[in-house]
Amino acid sequence: MTFIYVMLAAILTILVVILVKRRSEPVRMERYQQEFRGKYEETLNVQQTEIVSEVLIEKLNQAMDTEYMERVNTDFRMQHPRYSQNQVNELWRELKRYFIMTAVFGKIEMFHATIDELWHIMLHDKAKYDAFCHNFLGQMIQHHPHSMPAFKPVERTQFDFYYVQLFTVDSASIQKWGKFFKHDKATALLHDFKTLEIDQLKKKYMRKPTSTEAEKTFEMFTAFMKEEHTRLIVDWEKRYHQTDYAAPAYFIYASSDNHDVDFKYLFGDDFTKSHNDTHHPNGHGSDHGSYDSGSDSSSCSSCSSCSS
Repeated sequence: MTFIYVMLAAILTILVVILVKRRSEPVRMERYQQEFRGKYEETLNVQQTEIVSEVLIEKLNQAMDTEYMERVNTDFRMQHPRYSQNQVNELWRELKRYFIMTAVFGKIEMFHATIDELWHIMLHDKAKYDAFCHNFLGQMIQHHPHSMPAFKPVERTQFDFYYVQLFTVDSASIQKWGKFFKHDKATALLHDFKTLEIDQLKKKYMRKPTSTEAEKTFEMFTAFMKEEHTRLIVDWEKRYHQTDYAAPAYFIYASSDNHDVDFKYLFGDDFTKSHNDTHHPNGHGSDHGSYDSGSDSSSCSSCSSCSS
């Protein structure tokens, strides 16, 4: 008899929990929607460098309309209630940066499970996602899921090479993607972009077909890589502390034989050290619970975006 009472009490408790949860969900949804609307403007700034076409940024923001983003944002937060809207906005920024990279370059792997999850939620509404891709790029940004993470150091190095030139690198960047150039300094890529003609580079590295704005960004990227960067290198550290502009530091790093201690908060330490101790001298802190792609699994891609 006692066992029956215990079972009935357990069932009653479960029913009460389910009822409370169902009643609280609309309240949570409304709160998440209000928080998204209050902080929506923050998602429009991807904090790019001068290489990225402003028109490309505008097209991206216009293509991902507010209503669509709000629904995706709400679904994500219902699944991850421990994330604040500020933290989700960091994910939005990095996902938008990823979409820009896929628009410009031929193939970019995805190296962050939670950012990929946000992308997956976008895909749930096929009509809206198709419209986003068409309005942004004029073609689909394909999603190719992998059943198991794959160790891809070459693809990760290529990701890093593009990222640090196109965007600022702050604590959120490092906490999401991990330190950059953990496996290689990308000197082969650097050599290609410095020595090959623009038509050769487009054939080898640019997404095809792509939009006019994305092609302009590729051309700006190429022109920048062919420049003599001595002027930028001189005061790279001061500029980085003031603006999070990491590109000048990369050119020093790529040309140095030894690992400079000043680069430890940006780039891989001897290409093998774990990045759990990531610390920025400006006082940047932790990621507050997001998936740490800066660990040794940082090169485990969960999916890729292909230009085909």
